[in-house]
Amino acid sequence: MAAIKTENLAILLTDIAGFTEATVQQSRQENARLLASHNRILLPIIRRYKGRHVKSIGDALLLVFRSPTDAMLCAMAMQDALFEYNRNAPKEQQIHIRVAASLGEVRVTRSDVFGEAVNITSRIEGITPADEIYMSEAVYMAMNKAEVPSQEVGWRELKGLSAPIRIFNIPRFSTPRLVPQDVMAAEDMSDLVYPYGGAHLAAAGAEGRLLPGLGTNGLALGGIAKVVVAALVLVPTAILAMYYGPTLFSGKIGVKPAQTAKEISVPTATVRSAPAEQPYQPEFTVHADPKPAKTPAKPAGRPVNASSAMTKAAPASQYQPEFSLSKSNVPADPAGNSSYTRISDAKKAYKDNKIGKDQYRKIVDSLEKARKQEIQQAKSDYKADKISKKEYKGRIEQIEKQYR
Repeated sequence: MAAIKTENLAILLTDIAGFTEATVQQSRQENARLLASHNRILLPIIRRYKGRHVKSIGDALLLVFRSPTDAMLCAMAMQDALFEYNRNAPKEQQIHIRVAASLGEVRVTRSDVFGEAVNITSRIEGITPADEIYMSEAVYMAMNKAEVPSQEVGWRELKGLSAPIRIFNIPRFSTPRLVPQDVMAAEDMSDLVYPYGGAHLAAAGAEGRLLPGLGTNGLALGGIAKVVVAALVLVPTAILAMYYGPTLFSGKIGVKPAQTAKEISVPTATVRSAPAEQPYQPEFTVHADPKPAKTPAKPAGRPVNASSAMTKAAPASQYQPEFSLSKSNVPADPAGNSSYTRISDAKKAYKDNKIGKDQYRKIVDSLEKARKQEIQQAKSDYKADKISKKEYKGRIEQIEKQYR
């Protein structure tokens, strides 16, 4: 009898939320297109993080990883990639998945894996909300916590398991890594826009985003661009050096040795820089060695009003705070335009240089705080039986649309 092969692996199980209900309302072609989009987006990410796609069970993917940290980074990247896809897709074509993970020794065959870790992962997937990532305590203890944020969900009794399991999750819209914020580039604001910090962008690597449908052997957009540019620059240069190298600077091919830099200079394009933020100007400037101001002459028969003299000396434009919150916890646009009520609007304003980086962060932080407060209130109402499960899900969906 052949020896049984076992390995200690991280098990990942993904499942499309609401897939059964959607299947009833879709044609076979529509359902096939949904699954094809799902696989086209997720499978390249899985390979990028060194995961193995063991099998598909309808709309579910069973994955294994040798590294629990890679497994959770892959889960974050998959959720962020689908978040970006859903922003531009009609509601009936959107894909929302839940991801569950566990860790342990499993029996491995060519086309499947078996063991308690697989069973635990399946049970955790059953209680994972849509668009979220849940993991067992085994994964939490083994992964690198400097790369993956986490928080405890609590102990849960799961069907078929003799003892409760301690569950953790990766919180959405949190700072994913233990890196000081001041080291981030000014244009890198993905951690404030994507639920898991734009992990799918990091998965694409330095050479650019993976083309849809290509695996790890496919060329990235950035790699193609580099090859084209190198060909256009290096090939003509090599030809010129081969045939005209001895005479290039002798004046025989149209370039005079005596020409000055002014005569052969190429006009450069003017680069518009972002408008600098106006610093706070105090009403009264205090110098290191102040000189006594001249006492204004007193009008005949009338005393000098000191407070009115100081008021006249103050500048006409008073300091306006860079950021303020209205009663509804929505940040106001300091330029006097309509308030920013969506993170995507604030991101566009930042990219268009209408607001600065610090101001953008404050706006997003405020919107996230307001969003979490509303979600917490909805959870409290649901736990107190003030609203039904259907009303709770509808309110959560409405809150997400309102702030995204």
